[in-house]
Amino acid sequence: MRVPILRSTGWGRLPRFLLAGGAATLLHWLTMLVLIGWGLTAVLATATGATVGLLTNYVGQHRYAFCSGLPHRVAFPRYLTGAALGWTLNLMGFSLLLVAGLSTAPSQMITTGLVAFANYFFARRFVFHEEPTINSQ
Repeated sequence: MRVPILRSTGWGRLPRFLLAGGAATLLHWLTMLVLIGWGLTAVLATATGATVGLLTNYVGQHRYAFCSGLPHRVAFPRYLTGAALGWTLNLMGFSLLLVAGLSTAPSQMITTGLVAFANYFFARRFVFHEEPTINSQ
């Protein structure tokens, strides 16, 4: 169910995007910390954590941040494309920062910020973008 009063365009969506994404990020980090505590490598733990936050983030972005009218059969495949891009950027950025000598927490914090910025623009311009249609009867 969409919440029509929240529907807005442009930068007005950004706070809701950040809130919904923040909830998914907390799930990501919590999963990552638990898995590292269980002995998984940091790279595998962050990859798994990012995957855990996927569905939570989709629902939050579709329903709350973008109040999208797109059907899930259209929006979800687009979202998965964006998520794959974000997942890859997260894994690459995190791995590069670890190799560069940063520890786990700063590497993940920096990577999360950069990936969030990229994800917002991709979601706004592609994933939840609703093209106006011309009724040609």
